[in-house]
Amino acid sequence: MHNLAIYFSCSVRKKEIDMLVSKMKQYDLQVIVIDLPDDYCLHEMGDVIALTDDASFAGECSNRGIPYLFLLYEKNKQESLPSGTYCVENLVDVSYDYLDKVYRRAKGLPWNILTTDRLQIREITPEDVPRLYELYEEESITRYMEPLFPDQQQEIDYTKDYIKNVYHFYGYGMWLIILKESGEIIGRAGLEYKEGFEGLELGFMLGKDYQHKGYAYESCKAILDYACEELEQTSFRAIVHRNNEPSRHLCEKLGFQKKESTEETQYLEYRMNRAL
Repeated sequence: MHNLAIYFSCSVRKKEIDMLVSKMKQYDLQVIVIDLPDDYCLHEMGDVIALTDDASFAGECSNRGIPYLFLLYEKNKQESLPSGTYCVENLVDVSYDYLDKVYRRAKGLPWNILTTDRLQIREITPEDVPRLYELYEEESITRYMEPLFPDQQQEIDYTKDYIKNVYHFYGYGMWLIILKESGEIIGRAGLEYKEGFEGLELGFMLGKDYQHKGYAYESCKAILDYACEELEQTSFRAIVHRNNEPSRHLCEKLGFQKKESTEETQYLEYRMNRAL
């Protein structure tokens, strides 16, 4: 994403546009203000995302596969927009990170969720699936969790559906844990909605060669912080097999508390509430 094309049909104050242009300059993003969309060939914009309040222009962008963000205001809220349109109600809410996410979603690129001192957390892609099979080869990995599909193509198809139905709908899910220094995928961690629980469920898996190095705690703590700060979530749980001592210890270190139960079950439920 190198260019931002702006076309507004309403009287957006010039000061607001100037502030947006100034904010984007620090990211080396070239801003192109279009006076009349007919005077500018969309296919010549190149690597671009559009920002508009015009439903017709948004539709043209959608038809041509150009990522766009729609500015809502009182007079255009009833306009018909293409399915999956990302909207904002104030130019102040338009950040580079948000534009980048809209661009990546439209282009089928994974979102970069967060980074820590040693790790990067990002969405999975179908191309990452073979690496998961390498991590899951170790028998101990599936001792307390479900394995991948026997057929790798099934897992690839499942991943494609997961991206569409979970990432696209919720904006979160199970992500990849990646070493920043090498770019190597070492595990998975993330958050999912589970029916019957008002908060989010934390899940995690780390390849055997990367365990006992603090990666699980580093990634899960950062994900919980992200959930509070970016997703405004405060209630969390984790489901752990009672014999999985390392995972139980990790939950306790993260601040989870075991939910007491009179039933003797294989799996224990850990819960935590955090303040925003």
